[in-house]
Parts: sequence; C-alpha cells; structure tokens
Amino acid sequence: MKKVINITIGSVVFAIEQEAYDILASYLEQVKSNIVSSDDVQEIIEDVERAVAEKFIAQKKNEKVAVTLGDVELVISEMGSPADFGESDNVGESVGGTSNTEHTSDEPKKRLYRDTDNAIIAGVASGLARYFDIDPVIVRLIFVVSIFFNGLGILAYIILWLVVPVATTTAEKYAMRGERVTLKDITERVKKNIQSIEETDFETANGIWKNLRNILDKLFQVLGTVVKFIIVLARYAVGIVFIVGGALGIAGMVSGYSVVLLSDKILFPEEVQIVLETIQGSALGAIVIASSFIALSIPLVVLILAGASLLAKRNFFTVQKTVALAVVWIVAVVVAGTTSALQIEQVVHKINSIEGQSDVNSIEIERGFNDSSFKSNWKMK
Repeated sequence: MKKVINITIGSVVFAIEQEAYDILASYLEQVKSNIVSSDDVQEIIEDVERAVAEKFIAQKKNEKVAVTLGDVELVISEMGSPADFGESDNVGESVGGTSNTEHTSDEPKKRLYRDTDNAIIAGVASGLARYFDIDPVIVRLIFVVSIFFNGLGILAYIILWLVVPVATTTAEKYAMRGERVTLKDITERVKKNIQSIEETDFETANGIWKNLRNILDKLFQVLGTVVKFIIVLARYAVGIVFIVGGALGIAGMVSGYSVVLLSDKILFPEEVQIVLETIQGSALGAIVIASSFIALSIPLVVLILAGASLLAKRNFFTVQKTVALAVVWIVAVVVAGTTSALQIEQVVHKINSIEGQSDVNSIEIERGFNDSSFKSNWKMK
C-alpha cells in the first residue's frame, strides 16, 4: 500500500504516489535552479511542466490512475537531466543519484501538422512550410495559383484541412519542427526565441523577393480575414438550417404519426385504411410504429446535433454518443423492417378477404337483378 496525493502540473490534475512526487518535485526544482539567471524562467518552467503533463497523459495517467515512480523515471529520462544545459557542475547528477544524460541518438523525424499558431485560415500552408522547411508565403502562393487549375488548390486545401491534425500539444509542435521535447530544446527555443528568428529570416530576404514577399504576405492576411469571415457566416447559416430543419422534421413526424394513429382515417384510400387498421390492431403493429419512429428520428437528431456543433464550435459527437446513436438506429431499422414484413401477410390476406367478399356481393346483386328482370318479363307475357 502506497500513499497517493493529487497534484496539478501543466494545468492538469494527476494522482501520484508520494515517492514519485518527491522525485518529480526534486527534478523540477533542479530545472528551476539551473535557469534561475534567465529572464525567461517562468516561460521555460511552464513549457517543461506542460511537456511533463503531456507525457503523463500519453501514459494514460489521470486522477484515477496514479503516476508511479517508474512513470516519473521514464519521463525524466526522455526529458533529460538539468545538467545537460546547466550552468554549473554541481547538478551533474540527476535525481536519485544516477545520470540521466543518456538519450537516444536517433534523429527525430518531422511530422506533418497544421500550424495554427501562424495560420492564415486553418494552418495548412504554415504546417507544410514547417515540414518542408520553406517560406510559408511560397506554399500559400502555390495554393492560390493552383486554384486556377480547375479549383485543385481549394480541393487540396480542404482535404488537408480535414486530414492533417492540428499541432496542439508541446510534443506535437516540436515534432512538427523535427525536434524532441527535452529540457535542452525547450530552454534553447525559449531563450533564443527561435520562432521569431525563423520569421525574421524569411522577412529579411534580400533582392526582389523581399518586397514581393511583404506584398504577398499582406495580401494573404487580407484574404485570410475575408475567407474566415465567409466561413463564419457559412457556419452560422448551415448550423441554423440544420437545427431548424431537424426540429421541423421531428415536429412534422410527430404531427403525421398523430394524424395516422388518432384520426378516423376516412380520407385515406381503402387499401391504406386496411394497412393502418391491421398495424394498429396487433402487438407487432405497435412495434412497427415505435421502431419506425425511432429510425426516422435519429437522423434528424444527428442533424440538430451537427447544427449545434457548428454554432457552438464544439463537437457534440463524442465516441459514446455516436456509437449509441448508430446502434439504436441500426436496431430500429432492423426491427421495423422485420415486423413490417411479418405484417404484410396479414394485410394481403385481409385485402383478399375483402375483395372476395365484394365479388360475392356483386354476384348476388347481379343474380338478384337478373331474377327480378325474368319475373317482370313473365308477368308481362
């Protein structure tokens, strides 16, 4: 049995074993003491804590699953020792008395993400520029030019927008640049402000490209603002249409089912009346009505949820909700189809009976008419 406490790191709450907490706290204190002379201490510490929290999350740790000593040691080995970039030699040993300077020598591989920190619209062009290490203005220019080739640029941009993930975590932002999330990389990036240096390198290009780049960059900024405005308007318009359409659809279904179930049905054709009476007169019919109503309602509910997601800019389709709706809809469709098929035989039999009875009545009427005609002719004679 081990003592477990709750901590907040990187704005995320974790349960952690006491021994693991002591090691982690000592490690972070060493990091802080090594960068005490820097003007960016707070920013570096926040980035380090955020990176540690992301690594714990990747290990499926949370408030219910406690962080163990092994988890902390693994994170420290990945992050590196404060001595790797420290200014003094007295912190050359990592927490626990062993050196943590061993890292994998493999070069980190770049990964393609959307860079929303430098996005004009959705960060596709800036993400591609990071991946191929080129000026994002060039990538944006390629997309614009390709629009005139049967709209290929728009199609490609939309596909990449949907397929390529956003670089949200610290690890993803470093992977986008082909870097590891280590103490050394974090500190160097914050101290040197590499982000600004990279942008300055592009902006201070020499020659004709310098002036042209500035003009294109401003044009793309304006274009991005216009496109974002149009997207916002379209999002609200489509969201409202989805919600109103789904609500009207459900209201129409309720009204239609109410008319069918509660009216005398005298306005319906005779065959339709037979079908409705057969369905309402049996237990299977009640199942048909309920399951068909559910099967028709679920797509309208999905439409309303999609509209609400667009208006709120929040995805209401969680995995649990999506799976539950899909399962219920499939079951409802299968049940409605099966029970309806079982009702067909009864409906056909009833229609045939009514038609047979009508034929018998017609024959009797005709026979009676003929008999009456024969008697009248005999009397006249």
